[in-house]
Amino acid sequence: MLRRRIRILLIIGVLIAMAGCDSEKPKPLDVAGEKIYAMRGVITARNPQQGTITVDHEAIRGFMEAMAMEYPVRGVAVDRLPANGARITAKLHVTDDAFWLTDVQKSE
Repeated sequence: MLRRRIRILLIIGVLIAMAGCDSEKPKPLDVAGEKIYAMRGVITARNPQQGTITVDHEAIRGFMEAMAMEYPVRGVAVDRLPANGARITAKLHVTDDAFWLTDVQKSE
């Protein structure tokens, strides 16, 4: 009887641990040591499953020439952003090993 209870508790513990692994915590909007740049451009494509948008952007002073590039977006679902073809402004966050956009807004 005791072995059966222990076995049941172990199974329940494993199931709880597995359920916890399925939920991915959202990544932070800001991290220590990042640099933030203002970006202006046009959304040309999006990948909601990957949480990315492709932006054909203007040169980013002091960091990058004008180009089209895919960026991860944090803080909002990609399908809630302005439509493809929309002019936008955004904040580009850059660390030594990652980059992402926040505050993506439609602009005129």
